[in-house]
Amino acid sequence: MTKTLLSALLLLGPAALRAGEDYNRFTDKMLIPSFITPDSPAQPQLTAELRLKVKTLELNGLKAAGSAVSSALLLLPADRARAGVINFEIESGSRAGVYQCEALGRGLTSTGSVTGWQRGLIGTATIYYAPEDFADGATVPGVYDLRNISPDSYEIALLGKPGVPYDKTAVPATTKLKDGERRPFFSGVWRNWYTTTAIVMPVDMVWAADSQTGSQGEGVPFFERRPAAATDPAVKARQEAQLEHNPEYYFGPYGRSGFAVHTDRWEDPARRADPEYSGRPELSDFRWRNTNGCVKLRPGCLALLNEFITEQTALGRRVQLKIQTTE
Repeated sequence: MTKTLLSALLLLGPAALRAGEDYNRFTDKMLIPSFITPDSPAQPQLTAELRLKVKTLELNGLKAAGSAVSSALLLLPADRARAGVINFEIESGSRAGVYQCEALGRGLTSTGSVTGWQRGLIGTATIYYAPEDFADGATVPGVYDLRNISPDSYEIALLGKPGVPYDKTAVPATTKLKDGERRPFFSGVWRNWYTTTAIVMPVDMVWAADSQTGSQGEGVPFFERRPAAATDPAVKARQEAQLEHNPEYYFGPYGRSGFAVHTDRWEDPARRADPEYSGRPELSDFRWRNTNGCVKLRPGCLALLNEFITEQTALGRRVQLKIQTTE
């Protein structure tokens, strides 16, 4: 498969991906599995099947707008009750190769009917999904720039109720800066985006306004929706710090901002054993996990994505996530 062919497919979107008869190698059937087991991590099986079909995705180091760009590709079904798949390639080291794993981008949900929300089924249960122009709605298809929210380059504000304890082995201790110390980026992150069982980092997703041509993000309204002035001193300080680091932070598709690729703690043994969560469907079915406008991966997949981003960034490449909705 040539880079020219793959670039054309990405630009044309799902219509091109569905035209399996027109291309010999790169088709939707190759990238979209017929079924994803919802009760256990699917990455090993999905990756093994993908490697039987392709040796490389040819998404790394492509020339675009005068720079080298490496991309992960996320395919999300129009039926948001189904998990999508994220695809990317690590080039070197002990874990070199193409990878595929399940991913969610369905956004905020409700078990009760809400006007204007999309109705769906998870198993036999009815669920309703917030639209993509809603603040915490479905992940908006298009192109995003990716950066690991690493304490080496980010000033990190931990979100959540003040005084709520958290596992210090899960959240990097270096989130706290010394007096006068500064880092180039800033992000607020929820404590449960770090897991107690794996060393992972959430990933910043910034709408790439200069990269939407030919993607499903082309033509999506992109504007600033700055939040109302906060009365909580901690929230006000966080908003001011965010704007100080990035004056255009609150610009995004439909005015949305603050996206991340992250995980959660539903697989942590402590949570599984906690009576407070007994019987929750998230424990046995990945598809029930809310994403609130972001993209959610299992911890093992996020660790691999972190490695991909670190590797490609070190090579001087711009790292992006291309998101497409498929049938």
